[in-house]
Amino acid sequence: MSGRDRGVLVVTLFYRPEPNFITADVAEAAARGGRVTVITAHPNYPLGHFYPGTRWWRPERRVENGVVVWRVPMFPDHSASPLRRAVSYLSFTLAATLLAPFVAGRPRVVWVYQTPFTVAVAALWFKVVCRSRLVYTSADLWPESFAATGVTRPGPLMRLLYATRRALNRVADVIVGSTTGIVETYAADGVPPERMKLIRVWVDGSPRGGALPAPPSAPVADVPTVVYAGNLGPAQGLDVVVRGAAELKRRGVAVRFDLYGSGGAEDELRALAAELGADNVAFHGRVPPAQAVAASAAAAAQLVVLRPSPLFDMTVPSKLPFAIGMGTPLLCGLRGESARVAAESGGAYLFDPTDAASMADATERVLVLDPAGRAAARERLLAYYRASLDPERLVAEYMELLGVGEPPRGVAAPPPAG
Repeated sequence: MSGRDRGVLVVTLFYRPEPNFITADVAEAAARGGRVTVITAHPNYPLGHFYPGTRWWRPERRVENGVVVWRVPMFPDHSASPLRRAVSYLSFTLAATLLAPFVAGRPRVVWVYQTPFTVAVAALWFKVVCRSRLVYTSADLWPESFAATGVTRPGPLMRLLYATRRALNRVADVIVGSTTGIVETYAADGVPPERMKLIRVWVDGSPRGGALPAPPSAPVADVPTVVYAGNLGPAQGLDVVVRGAAELKRRGVAVRFDLYGSGGAEDELRALAAELGADNVAFHGRVPPAQAVAASAAAAAQLVVLRPSPLFDMTVPSKLPFAIGMGTPLLCGLRGESARVAAESGGAYLFDPTDAASMADATERVLVLDPAGRAAARERLLAYYRASLDPERLVAEYMELLGVGEPPRGVAAPPPAG
């Protein structure tokens, strides 16, 4: 690597083909302007076991879309066991820390996607020895996420984790928060505002630039559909959807709920649907992104649900930008910042994420929309998406932070910071 092009190192626990496509989108865009190396784990998310065909026991190097990708061994775990989760996260951190100096050279910039925040440990060598610029992205609040999911409880361990986060944040040159709640939390920790930046998240299949979906020319089914596409985990609180579907069936409302995705709560949701006789709920499992996009664009409405908690009140699920970009009305069981974003979009119908009757009422309000009302909601959603959530514009902001090449095609370069 030349002195002038010292390149970019990306350190991330999750990378394509896992359902975190921000890291791959940014890395591939940066690779058009210089050398990019990614250090990540062998794919194992969201179920906690390695994908078929993975040779998980050894480091592996591949070139993917112009990016040098190193995958390292780790102990995967997505259980609620504090010990197993700690071993899982620390095993990747250790493997990445040991491998990085040998494969990344002397990068000019190290971008750390902090899920969890311990991943940043692997970047410290480059800050101290290579004087690399450190850019962190905090897509979730850690260690608060441990408490929200029941992995840890208040006490000495949590105090140690908070102290570790503050220490790691002090050495970062820029910290990207995906929500205003994260930015405000780090500001309260003492991070100066000039080192903070807000960039929203996106997901694979999100429409880009001029590729926004065309409105369906006619209904695709006699029974209107409501689509959920995403993780079926405990954090989503999708039991309210199943209970709301059962309530709508009792009311005699013709509607089908199509759930695309998998996760730790899937078996419980299937059992609940069977128990309640909610045969208007269909589970489709994991599908290619294009299939989820097509189903979402043609649906009567899309679902975005998040279980209430103080932590989740400060987050915006990546599903929300995707749903807004589809241009079909939203049924949102959200609170806090994500509820504010949904309301700002101009096409959301909010309901109480703990109340099945509230969810059923909101669904009925969406189903009675006439074509003019649906068209107006679509225009408001897509206008909001273009202005605030388009992945091409968000990737362009990352290109400015990383100082790499030209912005993606069709996007004007952002103005200089400050």
